[in-house]
Amino acid sequence: MGETENTDPIADLRAELLRDLPGDIKRVRNAYRRAAQQAALLREAKDFNAHQAACKTALGHLESLIKLLRWACEGAGEVDNDAPEKSNVDQLIAEAKLSLAGA
Repeated sequence: MGETENTDPIADLRAELLRDLPGDIKRVRNAYRRAAQQAALLREAKDFNAHQAACKTALGHLESLIKLLRWACEGAGEVDNDAPEKSNVDQLIAEAKLSLAGA
């Protein structure tokens, strides 16, 4: 008889996220940057406000992807809580939120 492979679906999900999320995060970040740069072209307050709301939504999406990546890393034993990358990501998110709030 053949041996059945017992796989952990959570471990499989974490591995898939670790593989795909870095590229997804980069695409969302680049799309956010392009969208944020367009704000300088908007002259009407209504258009600018709608654009800012869209940018805030994009930041929320980016933050969710980063949280998923952290979860996947924790399960794979790849998180170093003192790693500079984590604080840099947190700082970038905080700076972006402040920038949007001040706009």
